[in-house]
Amino acid sequence: MRKDIIILGTGGLAKEMALVIEHVNAREHRWDIKGFISDKAEEIGKDLGYGKVIGDDAWLLAQNLEADLVLGIGYPKIRAKVMPQYLQQRHRFQFPNLIHPSAILDFHRIELGEGNVITAGCVFTCDIKVGSFNLFNLNTTVGHDVIVGDYNVFNPSVNLSGNVQIGNGVLTGTGCQILERLSIGNNVTMGAGAVVTKNVPDSLTVIGVPAKPKTL
Repeated sequence: MRKDIIILGTGGLAKEMALVIEHVNAREHRWDIKGFISDKAEEIGKDLGYGKVIGDDAWLLAQNLEADLVLGIGYPKIRAKVMPQYLQQRHRFQFPNLIHPSAILDFHRIELGEGNVITAGCVFTCDIKVGSFNLFNLNTTVGHDVIVGDYNVFNPSVNLSGNVQIGNGVLTGTGCQILERLSIGNNVTMGAGAVVTKNVPDSLTVIGVPAKPKTL
């Protein structure tokens, strides 16, 4: 039975979420895209190609409908801010894990929370634990015994080596490499192309090769 799905967000990433849904539907038609949710009133009614912007958060929360929801927002802090109001209404909203058909996972050796998105070309090996509402963008790899918290965004071609631990609200830039057995704290930003060779404490931004704290 097909379900309605609504995408939270209206930017490029939100459209990419719609594309993942279409690729899933090409294998098994699971969802009908009902539309997108914006935080800008002027966007309501705009056609994004995969559907229209149907309202804002307040509008959706006020509707008497049931639907699956997926986050199409690329910033961890905003993702974490948006979701609690919907989590309070689990009787009508659900948060499926959206997994592209080309992603490689050992489903017997991975624990997934809810609301995660795993896009095309991602590879997960074994004994991995993933929390909720994380985004693994194109061609990201996750090694053995990795632990990932909630509301993290891994941009394309990130590599998480074995035994890495990631906190909550982490933003990882395109092509970032995190070496074995490292611990990354909460609300960390790691720049594009960074090679992380040491543990990173909470609320720090690191850039470069090897990655070092960003200075003003």
